[in-house]
Amino acid sequence: MRSNKPVNMDIEQLRGWASIMDKAMIASLVATLLAVSALGITTFLSFRYSAAVRAHEQAALDRYKGLESEAAQREREASAAREQAAALERAIATERDRTAKLEREVSIARDQATALAQEAEKARERSIALERAAREATERAAQAPVENRTASESARPPLFDAAEIRRRLADLGKLVKDATTRTPEPARETPAEAAPPAVAAPAPPPSPFVASLQRYAGTPAAIFLLGQITDAPAIGATISDDLGKAGWAPQTWTWGGVAGIYGVVVLVRDGSDPATHEAAAALVDALGAAGFNASKGDWPANWGRFRGTLNGPQTPSPTDAAIRIVIGEKARKAS
Repeated sequence: MRSNKPVNMDIEQLRGWASIMDKAMIASLVATLLAVSALGITTFLSFRYSAAVRAHEQAALDRYKGLESEAAQREREASAAREQAAALERAIATERDRTAKLEREVSIARDQATALAQEAEKARERSIALERAAREATERAAQAPVENRTASESARPPLFDAAEIRRRLADLGKLVKDATTRTPEPARETPAEAAPPAVAAPAPPPSPFVASLQRYAGTPAAIFLLGQITDAPAIGATISDDLGKAGWAPQTWTWGGVAGIYGVVVLVRDGSDPATHEAAAALVDALGAAGFNASKGDWPANWGRFRGTLNGPQTPSPTDAAIRIVIGEKARKAS
């Protein structure tokens, strides 16, 4: 049980307890100050670290945006460069075809000039022969009256009567007149007039590719060239030129942002008539015979929708033609 008796403590004990309490209070104050200081330092460092993290994240985000915009700019520049290269290759192919055509025309003109020179030489030889014959006829005509007169004087009995002699003289004079009037006509001929008109050289026969597709003349076709394929523009120009010779109506577009297509793929729009499918099948066979890795495929989505971008003529639209020719990687067969 609790005792209510007062405890007698001397002054020294009280001082000891008071000293202990003072030390405990000081220790608690020091601990409190240390805790408050630690909390303040921790809060300060937390704020600084958070600000540094936010600044680093913002810098990384800005750098990523800059890289993204720079990559987009580089992609646009690369696309423009590819379009320029494709245009230059088409221009080179056109100039090459024009040069070949001019060379053929020059060869034909050279052959025609050779034929004209030969005809002129023959005409000159004929003119010289006619002039020689005219001179001989003139000499004979000049000698004929003298011979006739000598013969008439030396002949004792007349072989013909006077009427027969006059008739013979009249015939001889007519022959001389005809010879003298005919001789100038060949001399007036010039080599250009004497030469017959040159016959145009026959056109060369069409290639098997063109001949096999001429029966489908008038068929429109859209040619898609993959932008990252270096030889696609030249192959597209060759196919477009041959289709144009066959009477087709090809149009060419550069297809950017698409990859993974191999060979030359011929596509037909769903719901097309049998004639279009027949023309597409004939085109695949002709391309295969011409040395291309040609195949017939299906458009994976709606005919009017496509991935990537198309660069080319605005009219007609790339979705108008019922036949599409996509030129991808390894379009030609390995030799």
